[in-house]
Amino acid sequence: MDIMENRSADKTLTRSAFWASTAFYGLIALEFFYMFSPFAAYFYGVYGPGLELLAASERTSWLITFFMPHIASETQSFLITWHEAIGGFFFLMGLLGFLVGAVRIYWNKLKKRGAVTDGIYRHIRHPQYLALMIASFGMVLIWPRYLVLFGFVTVCFAYYFLARREEKICKGKFPEYESYLSETGRFLPKKIESLFSRMPVPSRLPGKVAGALLFYILLMVFSFTVARAIHTHSVAALYTWHSPDGVMLSVGKLGEEEFAELRQIVEANPEVSSRLASGASPELRYIWYVMPADLYISEVPMYIPDGEVFSHESPGSKDQSRYKIVITKAEFGAAEPGSGLDILRRAIHKTPVLEIWIDRNSQSVEKFLEPPSIDIYYGMPVPIF
Repeated sequence: MDIMENRSADKTLTRSAFWASTAFYGLIALEFFYMFSPFAAYFYGVYGPGLELLAASERTSWLITFFMPHIASETQSFLITWHEAIGGFFFLMGLLGFLVGAVRIYWNKLKKRGAVTDGIYRHIRHPQYLALMIASFGMVLIWPRYLVLFGFVTVCFAYYFLARREEKICKGKFPEYESYLSETGRFLPKKIESLFSRMPVPSRLPGKVAGALLFYILLMVFSFTVARAIHTHSVAALYTWHSPDGVMLSVGKLGEEEFAELRQIVEANPEVSSRLASGASPELRYIWYVMPADLYISEVPMYIPDGEVFSHESPGSKDQSRYKIVITKAEFGAAEPGSGLDILRRAIHKTPVLEIWIDRNSQSVEKFLEPPSIDIYYGMPVPIF
């Protein structure tokens, strides 16, 4: 009876942990898909409080920032330009692999054929968990928040321990499972996993727990270090012009000559100079978002006229004769303000100041627009630097 109760408890714990991890990534996926829908504002009204709690402190606000841009669809780096497409590929392949494995397992259950040990299961014992890890990695590339990255690492650890617990259950249920364990790898073919099995592992439970915790912490630190390096690479790959007190960031390809042209038109206009000069201080830093005038992006605080909708189209497909610049004030909390590209790396929030439309044909400022009164994302960090 005790054995049966233990098996039942093991199964319950396994299923609970599995569905908990699934729900976590379901929330992440929900955020991603809602960002592309007309209901984004309503969604952030509900989803926002959790993010707002993290954003309230400098110690936690970095968790919900992005280490790769989402809107800059034209950059100087292949990885940064195509990271969403690559992530989408991994995400779909992972889901497909999970479904194939699930069908195979439940078919065996219906036919009462016992444990599945053929096909890919001949080499890997848990291809479903591997598929979910691949899909989760794809989600990290699609929606690269630091929080999502740490969730991915945590979920991978959870799958590892879930796999071990399932193996314990199967050993007691299927007599032939012991020999199957010796011939296969858990997530990778046995020849590859054997390279890692040579590492020393403590024999007692306290040592195993401490070793697993230490490895988890080291993997978190490693993931964070890699993400920070990618963040730095992302910022450098964007089309920008910068000075000590400001950065012009184009969401599409823009050369030095075009940046110089737009700067010259803006600086020659006395009203712009007056607006930026009022209340100016050595501490102020600005981020200028540059894009074709007929491109409307929800992640940038801009005026959206009636009849227009948010778009994530490539800037290269838009009219290049008229541009708009959305000027925002970069905020750094209690930290010292950055300078140059460091403004993009360190700013925790941006406050809209002014929107300027430029006619490149007449080389003049066409109009000024006040920033929107409602922040669609309620002050949350959004996926554009």
